[in-house]
Amino acid sequence: MNNDSNENNENDGNNESCVKQSQMSIPTDPLRHLASHWLWPLGALIFALKALFAFRLELYSDEIFYWFESTRPALAYSDLPFMSSLLAGLGTAVLGDTPFAVRLPFFLIGCSLPAVLYWTALPLVGKAEAREAALLSLCLPLASSLGLLAVPDVPLVFLGLLAIGFFIRARATDSLTHWLATGVVVALGLSTHYRFSLFPAGAVLLLLWDSSSRQLWRNPRTLIAFVIAAAGLVPVILFNASHQMGSLAFYLVDRHPWEFRPAGLLHLFEQALLSTPLLYGLLLATGLGLLRSAEPNARLVALIAALHIVLYAALAPFSDPTSTTLHWPLAGYIPLLIYAPAALRRLTSSFAIGRRVTALLFGIGYLGSLTALIGVGSQSLHTQLQPILGMGVLSTKMAGWAPFAAETRLVVAAHFEEPPLIVTDNYYTAAQL
Repeated sequence: MNNDSNENNENDGNNESCVKQSQMSIPTDPLRHLASHWLWPLGALIFALKALFAFRLELYSDEIFYWFESTRPALAYSDLPFMSSLLAGLGTAVLGDTPFAVRLPFFLIGCSLPAVLYWTALPLVGKAEAREAALLSLCLPLASSLGLLAVPDVPLVFLGLLAIGFFIRARATDSLTHWLATGVVVALGLSTHYRFSLFPAGAVLLLLWDSSSRQLWRNPRTLIAFVIAAAGLVPVILFNASHQMGSLAFYLVDRHPWEFRPAGLLHLFEQALLSTPLLYGLLLATGLGLLRSAEPNARLVALIAALHIVLYAALAPFSDPTSTTLHWPLAGYIPLLIYAPAALRRLTSSFAIGRRVTALLFGIGYLGSLTALIGVGSQSLHTQLQPILGMGVLSTKMAGWAPFAAETRLVVAAHFEEPPLIVTDNYYTAAQL
């Protein structure tokens, strides 16, 4: 009996030792530890991969169209206001007509997003959680890949975060400078994409819903900011007025079939996969918690996020199945990262495996970001990988255009003495040529 008792005691001691060692292997607060010690190295790896692939990849269809538009400067175009074409034009003005030159302004803006998120979060949650929010932005695959391609979501998210940051500072200090900055940033955002309108829409809803915010309607500085912001609508108003509402008709009528597609009901599941399931669940939980908050700034973030998530989920079954729309809610997810660290602690504090869940959320998210970057960037190695992976595995949207252009030049040189007018089947091939 004594021997059995001693053996049991030894086993219990060994089990306790194993549990203690397992707990010691994960920091008491893994998110804070990672943000304090690993934010810069992890961000540098994302930066390096984006730089490598942004330099190597040929231009995607939308990118080449923005470059095409930049050769004919205007306030607005058939698809968008001027911001994307302006940025593409600035890049080529500095580095010439190369793919990386087109992407350069977008790349710099995209790489700055963790810092902008930190700045926006700072007066709301303090330094430690602002740093953690920046870290979590590296774990959201679509967010961490912003800047790899020259797409309007890059300035849209950037200006959206700046607008939130300036608005909360203007509200706190009533500084005319902050109110003016809010108006200017929102105007620039409205000159970027129609989808940016959900940011000022969230602010208007706050001023209607939140009792402590209604007094801002009587603040002349708030009204000045609204007037300046409204100037951002001038480009699209002028374009649509002179083109029989063609741009609006494209987005609201022509682009989408407006017929119910059952596949669209999978939208939220697709978003969970794109965002990684644990992080997506955290973002939804954060948003729901903020909607119940009485704090105006938290409500503002919740309203902006809810507009993006609910609206696009409702429209998904009726939207264009041939175009990529999965990135549309991204601009609503990123502001939620400000409050996500606190929400994560609340959700995991009552669980014995809370630290492991936090570490797993981070690990899966960051690995997802690396996978997304490498997946898109693999097209820059199309020639090398195709013999290994086989035909039809890798996308060709950003590969093969240089040989296509070279072959076209040979055909032109062989059959025409003077440069001919080249007619193509769509804008994509026209711009590439």
